[in-house]
Amino acid sequence: EQQKQNIQQELMQLRQNSDHQIKSKVKLIEEAEYNRKKVEEEIRLIRLQLESTEKQRESAETELQELRARAEEAERQKRQAQEEAERLRRQVKEESQKKREAEEELKRKVQAEREAAR
Repeated sequence: EQQKQNIQQELMQLRQNSDHQIKSKVKLIEEAEYNRKKVEEEIRLIRLQLESTEKQRESAETELQELRARAEEAERQKRQAQEEAERLRRQVKEESQKKREAEEELKRKVQAEREAAR
């Protein structure tokens, strides 16, 4: 009878130990599952940030290309304006030279006419 009781007590102790181990493992599984979900959420947020950053980078690159194109166009217009100004300066210089020559020619003719009238 004592042996039977001892066996039953030992069996109950084994069951309690087994239940305790099962509960511990269930708790570990739950913690692992919680941590997995936390990591998955972190990954999701990082992917969203990455996507947003990528869009910002693309937008910045597009803006940079537009600014470069505008700068090139401004440089082209500047060169064109410089060439036009130079062309006009030459034209004014030529016209001034022609005017001086015409005035000198007129002076010579007037002088010649005065001398011829004497």
